[in-house]
Amino acid sequence: MTKPLLILATTASALAFSSVVSLAGEVTWWTPNFNEPRARELVEKFQAANPDITVNLEITTSDGLPQRVLTALQSGAAPDIIDVQHGWVNGYAQNGLVIPLDDVLQDREDYIPAALDYVTWDGKLWGIPYRIETHAVIYNRGHFTEVGLDPDSPPETWAELVDVATKLTKEGRSGFAITGGGEVGNTIFRSLPFIWMNGSSMISDDMTKATVNEPAAVEAVTFYTDFFRKGLSPASTLENDGTANRRLFIAETVSMYQSGQFDIASIREENPDIDIGVMRIPHPEGKDTAAILGGWSFVVPSDAQNPDEAKIFLQFLAEAESQGTLTDTFPARKSAMELPRFNDPILQVFKEMLPYGRPVPAEKNWVQISQAYFNGIQSILLGDMEPQEAMDVAAEEIQALLDE
Repeated sequence: MTKPLLILATTASALAFSSVVSLAGEVTWWTPNFNEPRARELVEKFQAANPDITVNLEITTSDGLPQRVLTALQSGAAPDIIDVQHGWVNGYAQNGLVIPLDDVLQDREDYIPAALDYVTWDGKLWGIPYRIETHAVIYNRGHFTEVGLDPDSPPETWAELVDVATKLTKEGRSGFAITGGGEVGNTIFRSLPFIWMNGSSMISDDMTKATVNEPAAVEAVTFYTDFFRKGLSPASTLENDGTANRRLFIAETVSMYQSGQFDIASIREENPDIDIGVMRIPHPEGKDTAAILGGWSFVVPSDAQNPDEAKIFLQFLAEAESQGTLTDTFPARKSAMELPRFNDPILQVFKEMLPYGRPVPAEKNWVQISQAYFNGIQSILLGDMEPQEAMDVAAEEIQALLDE
């Protein structure tokens, strides 16, 4: 079997990536579109202080980004710096696609340890984390009041979440929106924590066995997908990613959905009439909640043309003030968390969720493992398979990846 991390780029992709050429004294930086305004501000500030280094900013989009980055890393024509999700870094490191960055890191003690652990493999640091986050559940307090629920006492358990979602659902409005489409990470971030909090996982702790088809995992997958199968999530769920769910919430056709604090500003701006509530993600009775500790890191590809200049720019991006400027969730540095923009009271529950955040497994084929699981979730939502059958199929594909 061909190793997933050795996939060759298509001719079209190879031609597209061949344009990534940095001259001496230049740094090409790929950053996601949600960072663009703040990234441009930082580039301008850096270049004012470092006129001999030119930063070429290229904007990426999250849809299809895992494969695009992987293709770039394999193409021999990668940029100098790429923003990637923490969970992707170890796979790149284990396959020799990025370089270690221990010499870039400064003030190690100022970083949240879990963020550094996420991007550490074989005793070396393979990424510089700048953003951390977990999800919570955002809800419309007005909808709660409308149906006789107390907005100050949101659901805490799975059973309560289903009960509340049922009461909130009516013609033209869904109680609790899940995701089923878009970039794979949207659904991983929203559904995997339910498996964890139910005492299971997608793969064993030693990363040798697929466990996503075991009873506790299937029970959690059933719980997640039933919000759609029982009519509590929008009819468009199969196409919806996190952005789509936010738009439905803003339109007040969704009452509750999982997301991060990065959605708050858009909701406030686009529908200031919504009285926003935030709750911890509900958990099974007698068990703790859970969330994926997510976020983003900078990596330098092994084929970067100007790694020395890239490291100089990275040291600037890693400064506490720069992290506080760039991230729209929480910074990876403790001192940056003290900046005024992170003291909004509505962020309190998101902060409370951080200790329940867990990293995804540091398995070299995690991107492909995630895809196999996501395909299983979609087959359930499409009505093609029942949860047990879908997770059996996913487990078989995942096991083949683990056995490579």
